Formats: sequence, structure tokens, C-alpha cells
Amino acid sequence: MHCIYCGSEDLNEEHYLPACLGKFKDYIPLIDRICHKCNAICGKLDEQLCRSGGEAFFRVFLGIKGRKSHAKINPFYRGSAGAPALEMVGVSSMTGESTPLELISDTEVRELRCIRLIANDDTEHLIRITDGMTPELFREKFDALQIGQFKKAIISASEQERDWVLSLIQSFKFESIGSWTSPPAGISYGPSTIKIQVTAHYFRDIAKIGFHYFLTKMSEYRGDEPCFSDIRNFIIKSSKLEEARKFITRSDDPSVWGIGPGERLNVWGHILSAETDYFNFVARVNLFAGPTNRPLIYNVRLGDNPSRIHYSRKQADFFVYFPRGGRVVYDGEVVQMICVG
Repeated sequence: MHCIYCGSEDLNEEHYLPACLGKFKDYIPLIDRICHKCNAICGKLDEQLCRSGGEAFFRVFLGIKGRKSHAKINPFYRGSAGAPALEMVGVSSMTGESTPLELISDTEVRELRCIRLIANDDTEHLIRITDGMTPELFREKFDALQIGQFKKAIISASEQERDWVLSLIQSFKFESIGSWTSPPAGISYGPSTIKIQVTAHYFRDIAKIGFHYFLTKMSEYRGDEPCFSDIRNFIIKSSKLEEARKFITRSDDPSVWGIGPGERLNVWGHILSAETDYFNFVARVNLFAGPTNRPLIYNVRLGDNPSRIHYSRKQADFFVYFPRGGRVVYDGEVVQMICVG
């Protein structure tokens, strides 16, 4: 037994579906294929997907916590693994202005705790106030902006946080502090937009999810075969975003899961499939499929089928989330899907 990526014999258990997406009953991880070192690389890829990708938004939306041992990172305040934080902006029904926001739950948002600095040339710069920020950390964020000086600070924070937030800028000189934005309850923000930026890490993780899931379903392949050499190199080594196009395409057609036009799922979850035909090995990854989310299916081309036996095969699983009140031991369960064709 050796690692399919580097050949090491220091093997470890690998979660093809990142643990930050929850714990599922009847989930079977990939075992005896990945070493500790390569597993750590895969973990870094998982980190960006779960904390900086669109999946970070849905984790908050659905209240998915992930492993208790992992640090809790608010994706609206801090990015991860080389990607920036999520940027959510909505129009305040009270002021009519575009306002930075953070998501609290599936029904609640609030104004982002931040300081918006108006520079001498009237450009605006935003610094997020993270939990436990000190004046020294604020200074580092300010220096990174390279704006020299600013003439006005517009602060968004709760009344209980005002003294602390003011202490962060006490060493700065500026013309004025704009009105505090600590709005009362009942304000709506809309329409709203969310900006998400990712690097090659994100698509390498999508490929990793698909490839490792394929290996758990197609037991006749170990993953170190020559036909998988390109996808292995992309997952474990690549740093170029443009290389993702060689392996990953996107679709919004749910018919691959047997969902007809106009039909919607009535529960939330993730759908993965592993497929073979005469020519190719393919995996499909659909994360956070649900009642209100338009399907975004990633098709991952894993390699050419070296067999000359003409047959096709497909296996798929639905990782279904339990309702919020039902997540005690598990966040959900794995349901095998019936595949036709």
C-alpha cells in the first residue's frame, strides 16, 4: 500500500467530501490511498472551498458547523488559503445606500462590522473589524491599503462595540468620524449581491472531491494507474487557474440526476456521481443542491478508459441534510441514488 500521489507508505484516511460540510451517517471515506503529507495538501484545498467559495455562504445559510476541533472562521471577515473574504452588499431600506453586510442565518443579515475610510482623493476603502482586532492589527490592514492619509471614517458597529472600535483608530488623525451605522431591527437590505473570488485551489478541490469519490465507488481502480496521472498532478501540484478548464466543465442541467424541467428538490444536500463508459472516466459534483439553489454541476474528467470492454456504469449518492433540529450525532445521511443508463 502506498500513496497514489507520492508513493509514501505513511497512509491516512481522507474525506473526499470535506468534513467542514458536515458529518453524514453511512459515509465511507477513502482509506489506504493518501499519505499524511498529501492529505494535508488536500485539507488546504478543502479550506478554501469551505471558507471562501460559494459553499461558505451556504454553510452559514444552513447552519452547517463542520468539525468542532476546527477554528470557526466567519467567511465575511476573513478569506482562506489565498482567497479573500466574501463580499455581500445590499441596499438599506432606511438610507437607500449600498451597505456591506454579513449573513447570520437563512433569514437574517446585519451590517458588516467595519470601518470605511474616505481618502483625501475621495476614494473609499473598507477594513473589516475581525474579532479581537488590536490597534496594531488595524495598523497592518491600513498600511496594506497604501492610501497614505484619510479624511473621514464611517464606522459600522454595535453600541456595545463602539469604544473598542474607536480604540483601533485612536492614533490616526482625520477630519471627522461619519455617522455610526448601528441600525434598529426590522430593516431590509435588497437587492443584494455577493462577490466570491477563488484561486486554483478551489477547482483543484472540486477535482479532488470527484476523483476520490470515484475511487470509493469503482473499487477495481486504485488511483495510481497511468490513466489518472494528469488529474493527480492537477490536484496535488497545479497552481494555475487556467489548467482547470482541461478537467472541469460546468452545467446547470439537473436532468443528469433525474430531475425534470421545473422540478425542485425539497431538501438540501450534495450529489456526487462516478461514471465510466467506453472512452472516459467522469465524476460529477453538485454541492448544496436544494429547494432555492439553482443547480451548478461540475463535470470532472478524470482520464481515458484504458479498457476495451464496451460497457457503461454509473453510481451516485445524495448526501442529505437533516432539518436544523435533527442534527444531533449526524448532520445528515447518505442516500444511494438509482441511476439509469
